[in-house]
Amino acid sequence: MRNKFFRGKTRILILLFVSLWFLVFCRLFYLQVIRTDEISRQTKEEQLRLLPIESKRGNIFDREGRILATDLKMFTLYAKKSLIKDPNSIAKRLSNCRLGSEERLLNLLSDDAEFIRIARGISDSVVKEINIPGVYAVKEWFRFYPSGLLGRTLLGSLDWRREGILGVEKQYNEILKGEDGWAYFLEVPRRSGINLLKRSENDYKDASEGCDIRLTMDLDVQSIMNEELAILKERTGATQVMGICVSVKTGEVLAMVNFPEFDPNRGWRLNACTSWEFEPGSIFKLIPAFAYVREGFSISDTLVDSTTIKFGGKLFRDPHPHSAYTFREAMIYSSNVAFIAVGEKIGKKEFYNTARLFGIGCESGIDLPGEYSGKLPHLPRGRDIRLATVSFGQGVSVTPLQMLMAYQAVANDGILLRPKVMKSIEKNGRIIRRSKKEVIRRIGSPEVCDTLLSILNSVTKEGTAISASFSFVPVAGKTGTAWKIENGSYVKGKYVSSFIGVFPYSDPEYVLGIFVDNVEYPYYYASETACPAFRKIASRIVTHKGYRSKFL
Repeated sequence: MRNKFFRGKTRILILLFVSLWFLVFCRLFYLQVIRTDEISRQTKEEQLRLLPIESKRGNIFDREGRILATDLKMFTLYAKKSLIKDPNSIAKRLSNCRLGSEERLLNLLSDDAEFIRIARGISDSVVKEINIPGVYAVKEWFRFYPSGLLGRTLLGSLDWRREGILGVEKQYNEILKGEDGWAYFLEVPRRSGINLLKRSENDYKDASEGCDIRLTMDLDVQSIMNEELAILKERTGATQVMGICVSVKTGEVLAMVNFPEFDPNRGWRLNACTSWEFEPGSIFKLIPAFAYVREGFSISDTLVDSTTIKFGGKLFRDPHPHSAYTFREAMIYSSNVAFIAVGEKIGKKEFYNTARLFGIGCESGIDLPGEYSGKLPHLPRGRDIRLATVSFGQGVSVTPLQMLMAYQAVANDGILLRPKVMKSIEKNGRIIRRSKKEVIRRIGSPEVCDTLLSILNSVTKEGTAISASFSFVPVAGKTGTAWKIENGSYVKGKYVSSFIGVFPYSDPEYVLGIFVDNVEYPYYYASETACPAFRKIASRIVTHKGYRSKFL
């Protein structure tokens, strides 16, 4: 009886286990066979993250094909807000990984967005150190400038959206940036503990990379100028020093230096070569001198016979005593008194029209953002005193590039060109657009320009710019030393000194300008500041292997 009862229980248990197994099998069959597609889709949706795919930004090259700016693949860290349980603790841990201050990171993690970008341009070694739930690493493009701060003001910078905000990066942003794509990414665990995002096989649009830009800039010339201007700034204690080198016959900018250069870590900085307005002083004498010669006045006639002149009810005096000056001597020794006489001879209307012809008071049209136009007073309606001061470069404001291009026009037989920094646009190694020489206007005859260049050559041989000359290549140029204006008033003891020179004088190839802002005693005359720097830079350029054959 007992055996029969035991066998009954055994059958019930076996039947129960078989029933349970059958139910489990049916459930598994239902989930893995019947609902497999639906469950797979749900699981995938939980792991999918829709993120944009940034396009690779185009490269920027110098004229010889050396890379000035390029994109590298590096990591960007994101935090998923819903998984961040303790922002203070995570901010501290991220700070320990050298990703910024705790305060900045905590502010980021307090954002209302679901996905928060923590940091960009993170290397793989740093990513491996991070083991924080809710923090993800995505490989993205990162802008890299191999030459560091060299030429950075010209090249510019990008904002957090990778849009150009300064320099070439801004001017040619639409050409460089390409077209972004998008894709769904899957969360993929990694041994380090951080989650990587890997693109899904389906549902994506590839990004289209931008075009490359080849600049007219020569990295060697830029480097030479940068080195010498750094020394000049250190020696003089100037606030800023600028240098520009332009091809006389094409308008191509070979170098454009702002010292100190733009540093992204120090904030916004405009390109002073195109946006800094200053009173030029005696380098502006080129303008009335051009009008004087063009109007047919004799360069050998005596203009003044003493160091003083009374004009517009005011007495003007040269800083150094001298005998009678002809026009040629007035230019060589930079006499303000004599140039007041020049301004009187040519008259207000002719002076004003000539300045406009040179582009004074107008933008040069360079392909860079943020160019200023300077200010040219309307002389025909102004008082006589205004004509007097403008004649020697006071009461008028210009930019360094604007003044440099005036000398370029004289060196180019009277043809004013539009300066440019873009040489060509390329795609996959093929040139799809090439910049061309652009003539703005003819300002006068080659004969007038030859006469002026001859006098400017004498300035470097026997006048105020002797310290700018060097033995193996003849130079023509003009110095300028002007009081600095602060808050609308002249500040005695502070100066802007400058020199613009053309070389070689016999057949001009390059025009080079040096501008030194806020120079204090004893280094304030251009002959002591800008001229020696010009000589060093120009002599290094003409002996450089890429330029030696043109000069020696």
